[in-house]
Amino acid sequence: MKAQQHQVRSPPTRAHIPFLPSWQRFHEFAAPKESSNSGGDAATTPAASQHHPYARQYSHIYAARLAALRDRCVSNAQRTLDVSSSSSENVGSAEVVEQIIEVKEGVWSVLVGTIVKEMDPKRRPLVNSSYGSCDTQSFLFPSVNGSDKEPAQESLRSYLFDSEKGDVLHLEDSSGRVEIAPMEIGDDREEHNFALDPNRVATGVVAAVIGKVSVEKGVMYVHSVHFAGPPVDALKLDRASNKQTSHEPTLLIISGLGCGADSPTDVSSGGSLALRREMLLEYLTQPKIGNGASFCRMIVAGGGVASPNQLERGNGEISNGGKTTRGNSHDDSGKSKSVNAARSSKLAESLRDLDIFFSEVLSSGIPVDYIPGWHDPTNANWPQRPIHSCLLPHSCSFVDLFGRSTNPFEGILSVGDDENANMRVLGSDGLNIADLRRFLAMSSSSKIEQNNNGTNGDSTPVEGTSSMDALHQTFRYGHMAPTGPDSLPTFPSSESDPFVMQTRPGIYFAGNCEKFETRLVDVNGDEVDEVDEANAMAVEGEQPVTRLVCVPRFAESGEVVLVKLNTLECEVVSFCDVRA
Repeated sequence: MKAQQHQVRSPPTRAHIPFLPSWQRFHEFAAPKESSNSGGDAATTPAASQHHPYARQYSHIYAARLAALRDRCVSNAQRTLDVSSSSSENVGSAEVVEQIIEVKEGVWSVLVGTIVKEMDPKRRPLVNSSYGSCDTQSFLFPSVNGSDKEPAQESLRSYLFDSEKGDVLHLEDSSGRVEIAPMEIGDDREEHNFALDPNRVATGVVAAVIGKVSVEKGVMYVHSVHFAGPPVDALKLDRASNKQTSHEPTLLIISGLGCGADSPTDVSSGGSLALRREMLLEYLTQPKIGNGASFCRMIVAGGGVASPNQLERGNGEISNGGKTTRGNSHDDSGKSKSVNAARSSKLAESLRDLDIFFSEVLSSGIPVDYIPGWHDPTNANWPQRPIHSCLLPHSCSFVDLFGRSTNPFEGILSVGDDENANMRVLGSDGLNIADLRRFLAMSSSSKIEQNNNGTNGDSTPVEGTSSMDALHQTFRYGHMAPTGPDSLPTFPSSESDPFVMQTRPGIYFAGNCEKFETRLVDVNGDEVDEVDEANAMAVEGEQPVTRLVCVPRFAESGEVVLVKLNTLECEVVSFCDVRA
């Protein structure tokens, strides 16, 4: 017995980083408030209806968003006015107009409002885009009825802005709206950093525009557009003074575990998703395999359970372009009950697999934060509530290590002794990024119009925006979900917009992306060259930088992302169970 006791190995010592969750501000807007303690008829009383979120109008959230971002937009526009004060175009003489209705024609002005894209639906193909049983990829590039063309191209063209075919861009506030259009700025308009491109914005984005209203047409021709961007707050990380060590605290971010079913790539390649999860577990818990002692926290950015399409493949059902069809066409109540029971059983099995995986990671001493995703059993509208504790009983038994957060997620990691040496982490399961990508295109509006008007314009490929570019755009917007509630389903709110970036994050991520991408941006939201970044930070140690990360789906890529908190260095680790 004594010999056996000496063989028992204690778990490896983990790098401990104090963590302060701050996602509670999302939770306040994530569910209807309880009306009263009375009976079931209380919901029908006028007093109860005042507390219900859907008793409010969605217009209030746009007003709250504009009020929160207005000052930051004006401040960024003022910097351009200071630089342009000596230009021959007299742009520097523009004055800030408080309301759109007060703008004067023929005078350089600065207007702040919400961008609204009015696009004619008649010329667009009907696409099957819904928040139903399809996965993120089929939602982003849905199928097209009666068309054999590539779904990705048809979906992008259906949301493409084209002024030649009746699409109009407006800037709106509580007083009214004005039509806006890009101003021709010589031959280098496309290279103008602040030029207005309708295919680089979406409905709901708050911006300040500098331009003049035409006397003839009443259209404001925009010289430059300026977004709010994140604020520069007191949470700064002096990365120049942080030295890289052998056990530097590392944040692990993963998404798309897909418990309950193998991914489509596994079916064709013969791989096993469960085996890759076991490889990941060994990497986390065995110090000899990986640098497990340096992992201070693990964030799971949605996709913990497989999509309904993947779960239903084992029930004799066939997935076709986001739609689910069954071998037998009879639709009676008995079969409907059996199908629902099979779906519930499959979901329960997926949750059990997820619970067991989490409990094994937690037993090794690694804290885990779980962000609910699209297919998780929680509310569909953003912000999503934390998944209920009864669905993950084994994981929730680790009270001090397991965190059930909202979607989006936000928290603060203390990476140093100084109270200002904190790392704010902000991110989501990636649905906000996938939704925004439908309305953005890399090509400029002039190229798109030229391609559409040409003889072979319809066959010219449209370059869609990558997940990293869309994530970077939301960072410039200063807003995580600008397409909500117009396209992304959200709760209405009259007090404030929960998706406004109130503080500048040190790490900003999106899950369930098609591939790993990362980018480092400075205080102005511009990309930083990481080759010269170390020298720049040594001189300007107090300038905050932000690491943008697109986390790939683990079920399809087998990849996890590691971010070193002291230096913000980012790397990806891949797990493969199939020989190339």
